[in-house]
Amino acid sequence: MSTQAAAGLESRVLSEPQRVGVKVFVEDQEAFDRARMIDVFHKWIQENRIPGTLVDVHDYTHVPEGPGVLLVAHEWHLRTDEAGGRIGLEYELKREGSGTLAERLREAIVSLLEAAAALEQDTASDNPVRFATREMVFRFTDRLAVPSTEAAFEEITPELENVLAGFYGEVPMEFERVGHTRGPLTLHMRVAGEGEWSLDELVSGARSAAG
Repeated sequence: MSTQAAAGLESRVLSEPQRVGVKVFVEDQEAFDRARMIDVFHKWIQENRIPGTLVDVHDYTHVPEGPGVLLVAHEWHLRTDEAGGRIGLEYELKREGSGTLAERLREAIVSLLEAAAALEQDTASDNPVRFATREMVFRFTDRLAVPSTEAAFEEITPELENVLAGFYGEVPMEFERVGHTRGPLTLHMRVAGEGEWSLDELVSGARSAAG
């Protein structure tokens, strides 16, 4: 294989990524109480609030544009991510999982939306946290499987759009590559068409589409 051919191959998606991150943004950025999330996540561990083997909580709120408050589970991480200066909830599947890219994406999105819905419910009575549903960020930290290249972005986008159609239906979506080029491949999705969706409606739509 020539050096040029090898370079072209390395710029594409080489295998099914296991580590997939999905983020939704908090609507009211100014009112979001970072410290409160420590108590919420500890309570979730005590009550087994969401699916998974919940292990521990770590506070990184002192790190500028960092991971915020991190809930660690055996199967995934959940954090109040502040990358790019915008607070959101990010769910990242770990390496131990299996499945195709579409299956991993669908699993991560559903799990994130269910966690976000739980957070909305558990904060409803006092300074409620609400999430925007018309945009998401996807991060692929498996650099060996998904390189941070334009070719990988172009390859991932249609598959991601197909998965998201199961949540949103046939509405136009816009995808943009964001973040540092030396970091993991990161995509921002924004719904360009009309419509509003609750977290529960998106999860319900995905389950219906999956049969």
